[in-house]
Amino acid sequence: MPPPPPPSNDPKINTLLSTIQSERRNLEGAKAVMRAVEASSRNEAVIQQAQNEVRSAQASIKFLEDQLAQLQLASAAGGASGSPMRDPSSSSQNTPGSGYSPGMMTPLKGQQGTGSQMASPSPSRRGDLDRPLPPPPGAAPDGTGAAEGPKPAKNYTNLDLLRYDAPLTGPKITRMLNQLQFKLQVEEQYKLGIEKMAQAYRADGDKRLRGETDAKKVESDAKIQLLRKSKKYYENLARFGGAVEDDEDLMPDGKRKEALRKPIQGKLVISLRAARDLNHRAPSRKLSKSYTETTVAIKIEGNERAVSHPSRNDKWLETFDIDVERANEVEITIYDTIAPGDSAPIGIMWLRVSDLMEGLRRQKVDMESQGAGWVTADKAARMGPRQQSAPETSTLHSAGTLRGPHPATVPPGGEGIDGWWSVEPAGAISMRLDFVKDTVAGQRRPYDGIGRQGAVRKRKGDVFEMNGHQFVQRQFYQPIMCALCQEFLLTGEGYQCEDCRYACHKKCYPKVVTKCIGRANADGDGDEEKINHRIPHRFAPYTNMSANWCCHCGYMLPFGRKNSVRCSECGITCHQTCSHYVPDFCGMTMEMANILLKNLRDIKTTQTRKPISASSSVSTLPQYPAAPERPQQPPPQPQQVTQPPSVQPQRPMGYPEGLQPGSQAPSVPPGGYDPRQGPPGPPGRPVQGHQSRPSWDARDRPDGYQIPPVVPPVKRPSPGPGSASSQGPEPVAVAPTPQAPVRPPTQPPAQRPPPQQNVRQRRVGLDDFNFLAVLGKGNFGKVMLAEEKQSSNLYAIKVLKKEFIIENDEIESTQSEKRVYLTAAQERHPFLLGLHSCFQTETRVYFVMEYISGGDLMLHIQKKQFTLRQAKFYACEVLLALQYLHYKGIIYRDLKLDNILLTLDGHIKVADYGLCKEDMWYGKTTSTFCGTPEFMAPEILLEQRYGRAVDWWAFGVLTYEMLLGQSPFKGDDEDEIFDAILEDEPLYPITMPRDAVSLLQRLLTRDPTRRLGSGENDAEDIKRHLFFKDVNFEDVYHRRIPPPYFPTIGSATDTSNFDQEFTREQPTLTPVHTQLSAADQQEFAGFSWVAPWANNM
Repeated sequence: MPPPPPPSNDPKINTLLSTIQSERRNLEGAKAVMRAVEASSRNEAVIQQAQNEVRSAQASIKFLEDQLAQLQLASAAGGASGSPMRDPSSSSQNTPGSGYSPGMMTPLKGQQGTGSQMASPSPSRRGDLDRPLPPPPGAAPDGTGAAEGPKPAKNYTNLDLLRYDAPLTGPKITRMLNQLQFKLQVEEQYKLGIEKMAQAYRADGDKRLRGETDAKKVESDAKIQLLRKSKKYYENLARFGGAVEDDEDLMPDGKRKEALRKPIQGKLVISLRAARDLNHRAPSRKLSKSYTETTVAIKIEGNERAVSHPSRNDKWLETFDIDVERANEVEITIYDTIAPGDSAPIGIMWLRVSDLMEGLRRQKVDMESQGAGWVTADKAARMGPRQQSAPETSTLHSAGTLRGPHPATVPPGGEGIDGWWSVEPAGAISMRLDFVKDTVAGQRRPYDGIGRQGAVRKRKGDVFEMNGHQFVQRQFYQPIMCALCQEFLLTGEGYQCEDCRYACHKKCYPKVVTKCIGRANADGDGDEEKINHRIPHRFAPYTNMSANWCCHCGYMLPFGRKNSVRCSECGITCHQTCSHYVPDFCGMTMEMANILLKNLRDIKTTQTRKPISASSSVSTLPQYPAAPERPQQPPPQPQQVTQPPSVQPQRPMGYPEGLQPGSQAPSVPPGGYDPRQGPPGPPGRPVQGHQSRPSWDARDRPDGYQIPPVVPPVKRPSPGPGSASSQGPEPVAVAPTPQAPVRPPTQPPAQRPPPQQNVRQRRVGLDDFNFLAVLGKGNFGKVMLAEEKQSSNLYAIKVLKKEFIIENDEIESTQSEKRVYLTAAQERHPFLLGLHSCFQTETRVYFVMEYISGGDLMLHIQKKQFTLRQAKFYACEVLLALQYLHYKGIIYRDLKLDNILLTLDGHIKVADYGLCKEDMWYGKTTSTFCGTPEFMAPEILLEQRYGRAVDWWAFGVLTYEMLLGQSPFKGDDEDEIFDAILEDEPLYPITMPRDAVSLLQRLLTRDPTRRLGSGENDAEDIKRHLFFKDVNFEDVYHRRIPPPYFPTIGSATDTSNFDQEFTREQPTLTPVHTQLSAADQQEFAGFSWVAPWANNM
C-alpha cells in the first residue's frame, strides 16, 4: 500500500484522502480473506463472495481517486474545490485502481483475462466520435480516448448505465440511489401488508395460506437486505461528489421526454445466456446431497411473466418472447434454491422498456453515422472549407449516398442489444435485449426519405382546478413523492399542476390548500389565506447527500449539488427553483393544514345558515358580493392608455427603433413592408393612426389584422397564371368587414368608411360553386376544387364540419385561421395564400381560397430531387412569408413541404393557417403542443413555453429536406422522431457547401435563445447569413428572379399535381345528421366575409 500523500488546505480533499486510505486498508483485508478462503475452502460460493468484496473495494477506490484527481486539478487551476469536473471516469492517474471499473477485476484464481472475456459491448459502442457513447472501461490503450478529452456524462444513456462494464459515475450513482430508495420503500410496504395477511390467516387457522404468506415474507426479507446493502454502497460514494451535473435531467422542468411517450405496446424479446460473479447462497450442510440451483424470473410491472429453467452452472441459453401492453418496467430477479421450498433472491436488476427502445434507436443512429460520406456539422467544420462549390444546377447528393447503416456495423443476428448487465448488489447477467413495437397500420413512417405527415395538436385532458392549480393527470416514469401526503406515487400515476408543477395523488388533489402562483393572472385568495398560520420557512442552500425529494414538485433532489434548499427550522427540502412556491406553513404539515381548513369551512357553513333561516326576506337578496365586484376589471377601452398593463417597457407603439412621431420615415415598398429590411429592430405592434393602444391579452385586444398602419391602396403584380388572384390588380383591403371580428375595433378618424355596402351587394354561398374534384383530406375535413358559377374561376374550398369544430374545441382556432387569412390579404403578400371569401351553412363552414394548380413541394421533391438553386429559391420566398407573418405578430407553427404550394409561374404560396398563433410579438410565448412531428422544435416537445423561434427551427428542417431530400431527424414512428429531435445531431454529406451546413446548424440549434433568427431582428439575421450572400431580397419579393422550375398541367381543371388517393374520389359533401343548437350556431356568428376585390367581380 503506497504511503499517504501530504495533507491539503482543502478539507474536502483531506476527507477524500483519508477515505481512500481507509478503502485501501479494506481492500488489503479483503484480499487477505480471499487468499485464506481460496486456500482453506472448496466452497465456490464463499470464494465468489470474497472475490466480489475485492472487486467492490477496487471499484470504490477507483471512483474516489478519480474524484480526488479532479478536485486537485480544480484546486490547482484556482477553481472552486466543491465543483468537480463532470466526468469522473476520465482520470488517467497511474493508481492501483486505474483503468478499472465494475466487472473488470484483477485476474483471480481460475480466471484469466476476465475483463476481455466479460466485456461484450454492443455495436452501438463502436466508432462515431461525434456522438460518443460510453467506451468500454480501460479501453483506448493507444491513447485515442484521451486525445478526445473527457466525455460529457450526459452521453451515458440510461441503458448504458445498466451495463456491468459501465464505470462508476455521478449519473449511475444518482440513478441507483433514486431507484433503490423507491424500491426499498415499496418492498417495506409490501412486507407490512404480508405480515398483516399472515396474522389474519393465523387467526383463521388456514395452514396453506399461512405457509404461502410465510414464504413471501421470507422472500421479501431477503429482497430488503439486498436493497439495503446496495443502497448503503451507493450512499457512501455519493458523499464524495459522485453526482450528476446535468440540470436537464434532474430539474423538475428539465427533459421529461418520457412523458411524451404513448403507452408502450409490443413484444419484449430477452435471450438469457449466462450469469457471473453472483453472491450465491452456500448449500445446506444438513442435506446429504447439497446443491444450488439458480433460476431467473422476469416480471413486467410486478407481474411474473417468465421463469427460466434451473441451472447449476449459471448458464441457460433460453429466449423469452413477452407481450407488453401499457407497461414500462421490467424486473429481473435471480433466485438460488438450496433445498426444496428454500428459495431466496440473490440479485435484482431493473430495466425500463423506454430505455431499451432508446438504446435500440441510438444503436441504429450510430451505425448510420458510420456510413460513408456523411458527417456532423462540427466534423464538417473541422474538415475546412471546400475547395470547390457545388454547381447550383446539381443536387447535393446522389441516390447512392443516402444515409444508412454501414454493412460492417450491422450486428450479427439483426437488431437487439447484447451485453453483460449489472445485478444488484453483485454480479452480472448476460442477455440480448430487443423490443418490437406494435405499430398500427399506417402509422409506421418510412425511415429513409420523406413522406406526408399530418399535423398534431395535443388535446388537454380533463383539467381539475383547485385553488388556482390546473391539475392534469400524468404518468411519471421515475419515483415521485406526493407533495401533500409525502408518500410515493407507487403506480406512477398522479396529478400535476400545469403551471407550478405541484405533484400529488389523485386522491390528494381536492385537499390541496396552497394557492397556485405559477400563472400571472392568478387572482383571489387561496385556502391558505384563510388559515391564520404565517411562519415562513428559513430556506438555506445545502448539498444533498442522501435520498430526498422536493416537497413541491415531488422529484428527487440531485446528489452532491448545491441547487437544493432546506428549512433550518422544520427540515423540509426542495429545489431552489421551487422554494418560492412553498407556502409559509413552517412547522405545519399539509395534512394538518387540510384539517384546519375543513374545520374553518364547517364553522363558516354553520354561520351562513343562521341568518338565512332567521329572515325569509333576506333570502331573496344576493348572498354573495361577487356580482358587484366583477366590474373592477372593465373591458378594455381605447381611452385606458394611461396605465397599460404592459409586462415590459416598450417604445411608442407602432414606431420602429429610432423612428419617432414627426421624424422622416424611410422609403419602403408600397404597403409599408420592406422585404429587404423587414421590421427595423423589433417589430412594433400595429396602431390606428397615432393613437396608442394598451397591450391587452390576445382574447381582449382587437384582431391584429384590423389595425394596420393606414396606407393608400396599391396595385400588386399578378401572381401568375393558374391562380385565382390573377384576375387583375385590385385595391388592397385595409380593413375587413365588421362581421369578421368577435369584438370590432374602433376605426381611426383618418380611415375611410368600412366597405359595408360593398359586402351587402354580394353574398357568397354554397350555390355559387360547382365542386369538381377532391384535392385533399384530413382530420380537419376536405379541400375541394370548385368552379364559381358567375365568373368560371377556379377556387380551392376548405370545408369544415361545425360538429367537428365544436367537439374538438376548435372554434377559436377556426376564427383565428380566418383572421390570419385576412392579415395576408391586407397587402396581398406574394407568397401567402389568399382568401376569396368564407361563408357558412347550418352544418359547415367554408374557406374559399386561391387555387394553386401546381401542387405542393412534397409532390415535386418526391418526383425529383431539388437542385441547390431550386432549394435556395424556395427557401428565400418562404423566408419572406414567415417574416411577414412575424411582422404581424403571428407564428406559423406548421411549416412543411405539404403546406407550400407551387404556382404555374414557378413561385410558392404558403398555405394552411390552422395552427397559426396571433399576438406573438418578440418576447411573447405560448405553450400549446402542436405541429408536424418532424418539424417540431425541441422546446415544443419538452412542453416548455416558446416563441417565434420555433418557426426558424422548422425553416431549418424544411431547408434541409429541400437540399438533401430526406429528413434530418429519422424514426419509424412519432416517438422515435421525437427522441431524434431531442438527442441526435443531423448528418450532412461531405460534399455539401460549408455555408449551407453552417446555416442549417445555426437554425437547428436546440437552445432557442441561441438559434439564428431568435433575436429582435428576426429574419434579418437569417438574410445576412453567408448562404444568402448572393440574394437580393427586394428582387425576391417582387418576383423578379426567374424561377428554376415551372410545373405543367394539361388544362385548367387538371389535378395531376395532387395525390390520386384524393382526386379519384367523388367531390360530394357527406350528409350530417346532427342538428346544432342555437347556442352552438351563435359561436359562428359573423363568420362570413368576402374580399373587396371579389365584390367587384
